[in-house]
Amino acid sequence: MEGPIAEVNLQEMEVEWNGAIAFIDRDGVLNYGSPNYINSPEELRIIKGSKEAIMALRSLGYRIAIVTNQSAIMRGKWGEDTIKSIHSKLQKEVGNFDVLMTCPHRNRDRCNCRKPRPGMLNHASQIIRAECHSEVDWWGPKPKPIHPLDLMVGDRNSDMGAGWAVGARLFQVEEDVGITSVIERIIQDDAGDEFNPVE
Repeated sequence: MEGPIAEVNLQEMEVEWNGAIAFIDRDGVLNYGSPNYINSPEELRIIKGSKEAIMALRSLGYRIAIVTNQSAIMRGKWGEDTIKSIHSKLQKEVGNFDVLMTCPHRNRDRCNCRKPRPGMLNHASQIIRAECHSEVDWWGPKPKPIHPLDLMVGDRNSDMGAGWAVGARLFQVEEDVGITSVIERIIQDDAGDEFNPVE
């Protein structure tokens, strides 16, 4: 399987788009994760406050892209229909997302979409605003974002690395608290967390 799985739901926004994208990891940010994967919609448990946080991002004018590593697909545990059914439930409980990107690969597959590589973020950016970053120099300075308000919320360093690679503001959260712990900082246009991808 080449490239990420893309689910696209671009719709008219209730408020004017500010031009920025909020890239959001899924497990540990919107819903509780599991060391054994989220294998069905029934296993999806939403972290309290996630819906309100997504509503706040919408009210600020963000387009929202979910970017999630799900190697269970390439490990043969389940397929594309399962991820889509999980995401259907996620959207019913939290709200609609403009793009949901899923990397199905394992580390050993050496794809360009598994975080910390920025392939999913670039793919989503291309879908939403027809432009994206083309290359990343991990040893160089942090790239300039396409929009200064672009942001990445995640619970792992791999999320921060992917966000760093597209110049996004970075907000790292604890996996059992999720996005609710940083939404006020985002509302206040916080510059985000410091991160060095090579340390």
